[in-house]
Amino acid sequence: MSIEIKEKEIRGIIIVEVSGRLVLGQESKDFRGKIREVLEKSDWIKQKWGWETRIVLDLGNLGFVDSAGLGAVIAARTSCVSRGAEIKLANLTKKMRDALAITKLVTVFDVYDSVEAAVNSFPKAQPAHELTPPQS
Repeated sequence: MSIEIKEKEIRGIIIVEVSGRLVLGQESKDFRGKIREVLEKSDWIKQKWGWETRIVLDLGNLGFVDSAGLGAVIAARTSCVSRGAEIKLANLTKKMRDALAITKLVTVFDVYDSVEAAVNSFPKAQPAHELTPPQS
């Protein structure tokens, strides 16, 4: 199974649901491209919600991740931090949780048991404006 990436918004927070395999090759390239696409919307999010981009990576349906896939998740965090965005992880599989623990990366990411818990960990706010997102 290859990678499938879905995006949705909950109260101004972008949920990126990753399913399948996050491995070296097209899968990690597609994942990096999706994160880049989400970050490119940051001006729209700031206008509408009044804050920088907030992302929750839902990894509950991630079947397998190799070192390149783990590197892509780290690169996503680096890209977010450099753009002033926040990123949190949710629904980690046991294998992903173990990989983060072994590599000590669990200390770098905010990790939550559910998407709901991750979303609720962000400060609450009302939309600044009613705008439509830019079309890609």
